[in-house]
Amino acid sequence: MKARIFILIICAFSFFQSLNLKSQDNLVNPVVAVTGTVINAVTHEPVSVFLIVLDENGKRVNATRSNSAENGYYYLPSLKPGKKYYITINHPNFCKEKFEINIANTGKYLEISRDFQVSPLQQDVKIPLAVPPFEYSKSKLRVGAEDFLAGIKSTLINNPQIKFEVQCYPDNDNDRAENKKLADDRANTLVNFLAANGVDKSRISAKGFDSTDPNNPPPKTKKAKGKKYIGTSYIKFTQL
Repeated sequence: MKARIFILIICAFSFFQSLNLKSQDNLVNPVVAVTGTVINAVTHEPVSVFLIVLDENGKRVNATRSNSAENGYYYLPSLKPGKKYYITINHPNFCKEKFEINIANTGKYLEISRDFQVSPLQQDVKIPLAVPPFEYSKSKLRVGAEDFLAGIKSTLINNPQIKFEVQCYPDNDNDRAENKKLADDRANTLVNFLAANGVDKSRISAKGFDSTDPNNPPPKTKKAKGKKYIGTSYIKFTQL
């Protein structure tokens, strides 16, 4: 009887020790999750697409699907801290996308929020640059514009079959000749930036307009002090 009790005590001790080791292992090797939404870059509507996670060697480590019924929500668990991953999106109705994710070192469970935009793969679609890359009445890229343009640059590099036109609008309707020159200069600046950053220049054409954007006109009411209306810039797909 005593021997049987002794054996049970040993088994129980081993069991709880195993649980403790597993708990310690989870603390030593915490996991990270990436979560967010996926939306259409033109309509801003949520979309359902598959997201595949690759490690630095191109090996698939995880996958999930965004849910358009839940504002495009997705959830990718089980990533490791201190690692670099690539999230790829490949859907017949959208451009191929590849997003780099760098996971910081951490000693605890962590959730990283990252929202994505996908560009519809349609003839003559016009993708607006969400943040104006120019300052008022200037054709030189503003400070930090490289960061604003990183997304569209990546889209164009990942879809080498697409030919497109850079379209730029001026900031006012005062002088058509001056406006046309400003818009042309802006379009050429963007063309040169993209060509210098991995996009084949033979795929690109440029067009500047002499009046403000009819789809995004200057506000009729006065903007907040220090803020000025800046003409819109677009990437228009001309050949898929």
